[in-house]
Amino acid sequence: MRIFFSFLIVVLLLGNFSAQTQKTTSAGGKIQTKSLIYGPISASKIKTLFFTKTGFQLPPKVASINTIARYTGYESSGAGNIYTWDFSNGFQISVITDAIADGKPNNDEVISLVNFNYGSLNYLELGNSIILNKSTLSSIQKLYPNQLVKFKKAQLPTYKMKTGSAYATFFFNEKNVITSFSIANYDLDLE
Repeated sequence: MRIFFSFLIVVLLLGNFSAQTQKTTSAGGKIQTKSLIYGPISASKIKTLFFTKTGFQLPPKVASINTIARYTGYESSGAGNIYTWDFSNGFQISVITDAIADGKPNNDEVISLVNFNYGSLNYLELGNSIILNKSTLSSIQKLYPNQLVKFKKAQLPTYKMKTGSAYATFFFNEKNVITSFSIANYDLDLE
């Protein structure tokens, strides 16, 4: 399990969870459909599902995120299942569940990690004034004073914090602009 989480951190830090195109494929254990349209209803539901007034939360099950729209991608992996919601503007939500991978998607799977990416030069507000491709490290530090802890072994600036039972991780580029954001029920900063 530790190897899987170490691999996950490497994937996230290298940006390999970037937004996907509208390409449709289907092969053993993988399902992908066309991209979704991102609009005001999607934005509102994202804020409600993942953000509290002072922090973050994980929705309990895949079905919760399907209230935004049905997932566009699914992949069965050895340590859980990976679901993606790809939007036509380049925004992507990726989820890893705690389920034992059986090759079949299930709306009742419990979410252990959600990751937000926006594969565009434009910016996108998630909630709590966190804006992908626009918010800077200093603006996030002002939002959460004395709460951010720097990852020990990250190549690019990466910070984490805990609110309630959720761990939030902020991934920045070399210019200290946030490029990705994760919420998990465990600390991603494994040594």
